[in-house]
Amino acid sequence: MSTPAQTAASIANSKLSTGPSSDSGKQTVSANALNHGLASSNPAHVALPGEEAALAIHLESYRKAYAPANQPEEDLVRTIAESYWRLARAHKLENALFRHVLQQDDYKDLDPTLAQSLAWSDKDTGLQRIALYGQRIQRTAEKTAAALKIMQQERKAAYNQAKEEAMYLTQLAQASANPFDAALHFGAPHLHGGFVYSTDEIKLALLRVARLEEARARFNRAA
Repeated sequence: MSTPAQTAASIANSKLSTGPSSDSGKQTVSANALNHGLASSNPAHVALPGEEAALAIHLESYRKAYAPANQPEEDLVRTIAESYWRLARAHKLENALFRHVLQQDDYKDLDPTLAQSLAWSDKDTGLQRIALYGQRIQRTAEKTAAALKIMQQERKAAYNQAKEEAMYLTQLAQASANPFDAALHFGAPHLHGGFVYSTDEIKLALLRVARLEEARARFNRAA
């Protein structure tokens, strides 16, 4: 009767396949990638049958969290949300596959730690492939989130600059002997981070600044 060490060595020596080499085998792997939606770049495979409603709720939660202001930001937010959806699926598949593999004859009688190590190192179990998919998805999510952060920072900076300029121009127009329309000094909203000149909004902003200055002057003296 073989010892656990001999059994382990036998399993390791017999599991040297690097994946299917035949055309039919490669097609099967490709089909599996589409079935679990981890490796496919086709958005149609993000939601598996029956997941559509849950995915829609998931996407909406990311829209609320990131508040995209235009289509480019919306596209990035969707990529982030879909990536984390697929990453969660990868983790679930990995856990389920681990449990399944460890119940097979080659592993079930081994020490649990040894069985897990062998199952992980065995390329035929598919565990390494799922982990690789997960790593790729994680990198996509992180890179996309970083790109979105930069995009939103630039947009907000442009918006705040335009608003500040609008406040100065409005005050100048009010104080000038030859009044002018401050709104005419701003082009299309996308050139200013989405800023749209609004007389009422600028008046409120100026009033807020004036009251804050008054409050600081009064209460700073008191302190």
